[in-house]
Amino acid sequence: PNCGQTQAGSVAITVQALPVASISGTATICSGTSTMITFTGTPNATVTYNVNANPDEFIILDAAGTATLTTPILTADSTYTLVSVASNGTPNCSQTVLGSALVSVIAAPAASISGATTICSGTTATVTFTGTPNATVTYNINGAANQTILLNASGTATLVGTYLVNTTVTLVSVTTAGTPSCTKLLGTTITLAVIDPTAT
Repeated sequence: PNCGQTQAGSVAITVQALPVASISGTATICSGTSTMITFTGTPNATVTYNVNANPDEFIILDAAGTATLTTPILTADSTYTLVSVASNGTPNCSQTVLGSALVSVIAAPAASISGATTICSGTTATVTFTGTPNATVTYNINGAANQTILLNASGTATLVGTYLVNTTVTLVSVTTAGTPSCTKLLGTTITLAVIDPTAT
């Protein structure tokens, strides 16, 4: 005979949502400095990323779903790109994710100084500053209080003066225009030797 009876029982299938991740930290910084990259997503997940398409690296999100990374000292533009994210525990779910953060690096500004180094007492001499266009050059004369001069769009500026004694012009620093404003310390000098003839 074909026999049958009612049965009781069930299986619950729990579906774990795929982990997610995003990245932020796009910024513009000065050469020789660092910045922060922030990863956000599923708590305790492992995020895979790379820098400038180099071999993959990993970072683990905390219980709040965040992680921060301090970049090394940068001297060139760098792109941090998401590759994938994997959840913690069993089952270990993962998926490919998209997103990137570009860190643009402003080259360190430069400045130099030039001009006639020997002049006659009481005559006019021109000192020329050359460097990063639109940058501000800080200088001083004979160690006195610092002064500034603005380079033009071609990266030059001139200082005209009349000198009676030997004079030293010292470049202290140069600072770029815009945001962020990047400064480089210099310390180069030019000395104007003043000739003052006498007779008895």
